[in-house]
Amino acid sequence: MAERNKDARSGKIMFVSSCLLNTNNKVKGLARYPGMCKEVFDTLHENDLGIQQMDCPETLYLGIHRWWATKNLYDNHGFRTHCRSLAERVVTYMEEYKREGYKTVGVLSCDGSPTCGVTITSYDKNWGGSPADLDYNLAIIKGEGVYIEELKKAIKDRGLDVPPFYGLALDDESVDVDKIIRDFRDFVKKVCV
Repeated sequence: MAERNKDARSGKIMFVSSCLLNTNNKVKGLARYPGMCKEVFDTLHENDLGIQQMDCPETLYLGIHRWWATKNLYDNHGFRTHCRSLAERVVTYMEEYKREGYKTVGVLSCDGSPTCGVTITSYDKNWGGSPADLDYNLAIIKGEGVYIEELKKAIKDRGLDVPPFYGLALDDESVDVDKIIRDFRDFVKKVCV
């Protein structure tokens, strides 16, 4: 007789930024795929990973029809408090999964984002004031976005191990999408060992 609570679940979860599963959350003009980044979904599926979609801080704060912004525009007390609130919800999921013996294998986010960048974000002191015709690609810099900083703090504050974070450089138009996906697949293979 099979154990009553046994089933096919892997017990492995990847937390994923909303815009990678629903490009409609991206600021207008930066979507590089029509609905979801299918290659991301396929890679997670092929490795038996559950997907926990994280809320989009920018969409919930400013809506879909918002201006492009750089980190320096979002780096303020009000937006950080908003991001921390969303991060606390994510960490509660991580805590509950851990309690059940599941593993958070990683956090997948969108590099180049002012809120969700992992290794690159955007910053330009010229952004602010009246909207102007500025080149977002020239604002890409090394660093983390506001939400990612707050999420890492929230994880540490709860005493959990910080899982590997990975940023897909989809907001950096200078990077080839095929290379982005190849590098991501390599990352997933490493964290699923």
